[in-house]
Amino acid sequence: MNTAVHIPPNVSNASSPDLVYRIVQAVLLGLAWLALWRLSALMEYAPHASIWFPPAGLSFAALLVIGLRALPVLLVCCIVATFWSDSIYGFEQTWQQALVGGMLFGAAHCIAYGFGATVLRRLMKRNDTERLPIIIIAFLVLASVSALLAALLGVQALLAAGTVAATGVAELWAPWWIGDMAGAVVLAPLFAGLLVRSDPVLAGRLRARGILVPGTPAVAWMLKTGLVAVLLSAIMLVTAQFPDSELLAFAVFFMIIPQMWIAYTEDALRVASSLAIFSVVVALWVDLLGLMDQAMIYQFAITVVAASCYFGLAVPVLADHNRRLRRMLDADALTGVNSRVYFFERAQFELARARRRELPVSLILFDIDRFKRINDELGHTAGDQALVSVSKQIRESLRTEDLVGRFGGDEFMVLLTGSAISLALETAERLRNDLHTIPIGEGRDTLTASFSVVEVAGGESLSDAFERADANLLAAKRAGRDRVLGESPAADSPPPASSPATRRR
Repeated sequence: MNTAVHIPPNVSNASSPDLVYRIVQAVLLGLAWLALWRLSALMEYAPHASIWFPPAGLSFAALLVIGLRALPVLLVCCIVATFWSDSIYGFEQTWQQALVGGMLFGAAHCIAYGFGATVLRRLMKRNDTERLPIIIIAFLVLASVSALLAALLGVQALLAAGTVAATGVAELWAPWWIGDMAGAVVLAPLFAGLLVRSDPVLAGRLRARGILVPGTPAVAWMLKTGLVAVLLSAIMLVTAQFPDSELLAFAVFFMIIPQMWIAYTEDALRVASSLAIFSVVVALWVDLLGLMDQAMIYQFAITVVAASCYFGLAVPVLADHNRRLRRMLDADALTGVNSRVYFFERAQFELARARRRELPVSLILFDIDRFKRINDELGHTAGDQALVSVSKQIRESLRTEDLVGRFGGDEFMVLLTGSAISLALETAERLRNDLHTIPIGEGRDTLTASFSVVEVAGGESLSDAFERADANLLAAKRAGRDRVLGESPAADSPPPASSPATRRR
């Protein structure tokens, strides 16, 4: 379903090529509407009601995409259909009566679907794919409400024109509503997608925004849709052999499984096309096999399957949205290393796994020396760049299994699984020297950092180990910065210090 489509306002003072395009578009829209009107006779319930009414989907889509420019065409189509219906069924109305009836029917039809399309058009102004589920719900509700409104107003229009008798109104509006709802819910997304792609200006804008993507080979989609048509035909042929059993007709609801398969593996327009083919196959078999007694079951099945498939289209969008939200929570926005929350979450898991395997675990805590001076003298942009450079250098210097996180500000954390205190001290010393290669400002000076290393004791919690490391880090700062202080789990004496760097900042 082509949601999240920004429909531009109607542009006046159209150029000559644009005028020609609009004329051609209007003619094709009218011919398509009338062709669909005749196709609806496959499931005709009464001379003025079909349980499958494809023009409803085209009207909804045209008013959604084209807007007010579609109204004259739709009104003319409704009038032509009224005269055509009069000639088919021999109502023997005068041309004045047929004209009035057609105008009333057209007004009812356009008011109903104009209402739904206008509301949905406003909801779709924002190109926000994260709102796709909301737009799908809105479309399903508005299409159903518009169809109900079209049925109620349409019956009253025919009654006012004298086309139907008052005694037949009660039996007419329900199948009218079901037919319009099936046409609007199942077919409107397909027609909307085709109308959008047929407009070179609108399609170009949407491609530029990445909303419309180039088509991929359609062979797989054709095979899947063909399989759906075969399975559907088999169900309806079996149903026709037992005309007295309505339960068999409910087997059509199982078609939701292959249709959902298509929804999860194909783009929106192909999903809508598959649903359209699905509904046409149903209508053809109902007509050929004389299954009108079960027609309402099939139409409800079509509507339910279509609604499920549209929500199926929203699942990848929601999944991608959740992945991005999770990534925002897990990763530090500036440096790309693990966030504080995610670091401790993962560290708890790694610590528990290391203890089961009886492996040592060490924790490194470090921060950049005199980082506030970098921000004050060179600006916060330089400070941010220093943090990014540090995180990049640290990740390049560590193993892939080592866990790196930013605690906050200029303070970073590293969890070394399988590293005892001696190896962790060597790693911290190497990291300290690596940071000396990162220039500050115009390159007259380089970064330095103070490091603290602790080995996590067997029964010690991660938070307790972090507290020991934090105390060591403060001691390293007070001892002159640019150094590594380490402490083993059982150490009772003051923590040993590695040789401080000869160059200080």
